[in-house]
Amino acid sequence: MQNEVSVIGMEDLTGIRKRTDNKVSKEFRYEHSSWAFQQLQGFVEYKAKEAGIAVIYVNPEYTSQTCPRCNHISRNNRKGIAFRCEKCGYETHADRVGAMNIEHLTRDLRYILESQGCNANQPDATRLFA
Repeated sequence: MQNEVSVIGMEDLTGIRKRTDNKVSKEFRYEHSSWAFQQLQGFVEYKAKEAGIAVIYVNPEYTSQTCPRCNHISRNNRKGIAFRCEKCGYETHADRVGAMNIEHLTRDLRYILESQGCNANQPDATRLFA
């Protein structure tokens, strides 16, 4: 297995259009609603399964408002694309913070699966924690 990747963590994007449509300006709504989220995830799942890699879907709630260093959660941590933890001062791009937290959740969920005797490396272990 290249880079020893056994699990890919992704956001559960179920209902993303409903959650984000009101945040997109009118001029970009058509482009936004044309994104093929489910299709992209399907491609990733297909290729991952082919390579023997599991895909775990995690709840993305608060992932871009949670500090990956101190775990402090606050709406004030995120201002647009900028992230600055109001507790510890950690600063970076808000999307990076979201990705880091999804990675942490994926690692935690993989550990839970394995501690319960499940094989998290099985490609059919998808959508367990969405």
